[in-house]
Amino acid sequence: MIRTIIDCDTGIDDSVAILFALRRPEIHVEGITTGCGNTSVDQATDNVLRLLKLAELSYEIPVAKGAGQPLEGTWDGPVVRVHGPNGIGGVELPSSEQCPLDEPASDFIVRMARENPGELTVITLGRMTNLALALQKEPMLPKLVKNVVSMGGVIYGAGNTSPVAEANIAGDPEAADQVIMAGFDLTMVGLDVTMKTRITRQRLEFLRAHCSASNRRVVDYLHGVLEYYLGYYRTQDFAFDHCPVHDPLAVLVAIDPGLVSLKKLPTRIECGGQYCRGKVVVDERPHHFDAPFVTHCLAVAGDRAAEELLSTFM
Repeated sequence: MIRTIIDCDTGIDDSVAILFALRRPEIHVEGITTGCGNTSVDQATDNVLRLLKLAELSYEIPVAKGAGQPLEGTWDGPVVRVHGPNGIGGVELPSSEQCPLDEPASDFIVRMARENPGELTVITLGRMTNLALALQKEPMLPKLVKNVVSMGGVIYGAGNTSPVAEANIAGDPEAADQVIMAGFDLTMVGLDVTMKTRITRQRLEFLRAHCSASNRRVVDYLHGVLEYYLGYYRTQDFAFDHCPVHDPLAVLVAIDPGLVSLKKLPTRIECGGQYCRGKVVVDERPHHFDAPFVTHCLAVAGDRAAEELLSTFM
């Protein structure tokens, strides 16, 4: 059983990842923390609460609101063209009676790690701001959590917010670099693999036609948000009927690392520069720079990962 805290900036792919995690029997979600990124922290928090209501769980998962700004600078605002006006493709879900905790996300992460030493996997689906703030409050955090799996970065491919940087890392490179330098058992699931893991409209329609009655409302939601996502990638990447699986792949890797090829590399984050801010820098020289080794996903069984993701909702 994987006991996890999911940290997210609840856009379309975050929402798919959360619902996927809630449906997997080998995962127990101990809490969800939110931050700004795809949308505002308030909207991200509201989206999570609505998703938990949609999932119709038999137990309540605590939700803690986190950072509304990066460690340095200011948040650039919601990415409406990618994630819609409300972060989830404009799909309207019923409001939830559940309220977020009074406890900030960073305090929640620290408290849960102290109460469950060595037990928790932190899965970050957005910027690493909340984790960096938690680390500032508890420097022993890398020894208190079991491991961290983060959707973020790109090593050998193109970025999606600059030629070399991926959005989650570029949105708060100082936070990402602090997390890397702290020495967590960290696996980064970047664009090298998420862009090669694709949901097709054909698979989505098959799921809608054959899902169980208990999953009908969730699958209808998935169809709605992914239609918006498909539309964005059709115009952005000339993808006729498919879209990448970013955040859900991080959850899949946490469950089954065998889906990806992994390599440990000395890693830092570029925090300066006009063109390279947010770039994940790895050193493959025999005499590499002095930096922690981070596990990077460099190849993926994309079809198998996409099928496992969607079949969970059958």
